[in-house]
Amino acid sequence: MRCHGLNCTGEKLIEAHIIPQSFGRFIRGKRANVKLTPGRVGEAIPQLGEYDRDILCEACDNILGLDDEYAIDICRRFEANRRDFGDVFELPGYDGGRFAKFVLSVLWRASISRRKSFASVDLGPYQDRARDVLFGEKPLSGLGAFEVLVQRYRSIHIDTTKWLFNPERHPFIGLNAYGFGLAGFRILAKLDNRPLPAGYAPFVLNRSGVFRGTYVTLENCSEFNSIVSIVRKNVKRPAAFARPKTDP
Repeated sequence: MRCHGLNCTGEKLIEAHIIPQSFGRFIRGKRANVKLTPGRVGEAIPQLGEYDRDILCEACDNILGLDDEYAIDICRRFEANRRDFGDVFELPGYDGGRFAKFVLSVLWRASISRRKSFASVDLGPYQDRARDVLFGEKPLSGLGAFEVLVQRYRSIHIDTTKWLFNPERHPFIGLNAYGFGLAGFRILAKLDNRPLPAGYAPFVLNRSGVFRGTYVTLENCSEFNSIVSIVRKNVKRPAAFARPKTDP
């Protein structure tokens, strides 16, 4: 296997994480992370997220790591530095466009990976164009089909800052899009030549340049209903209530 980095012919590949392992360290704390995959909710194993040994060399992974570190810094500083305006938040001093580039890197890594967990992420004709942006060959502004929205979960029952949801295809208002959850953020990335409605413009990170989003109540989200359904499906009946064995 050769590295997927731009013009890279390296064959010494590393365990490249799809969602950077720094996020795993950040959200892990002293408790287990929650991982949501189709059909199951459980503890994230391994704790620092899933990796692929067949996609990147160390040098190319480190290039992507510059935006990874910018994104993790946003997660670390959000609670202490955010400004709230009703259901809208902003994080002063941070570039929404650079966070959007990090989101693109996660989707690109998932798209080039052959791991089953990321099978629904396929950037198709945008895959090479995304690579060119990530490695500095072309500007992010040139990828007009790509637009990123971000929300922050609110919940009185669950601490969602300890959650990590793998990226997967998640069509949005009839447009091709992908979504994932990360340290309390709900991230949606549209990758479709058709534009989002004009009302979303102030919240498109890579168009406004501002790290701005809206709060959303977890219990009103479709993923919460999915979690409840999956938990009910996978819960095991306590031994005390198990049907007793009968004598032959």
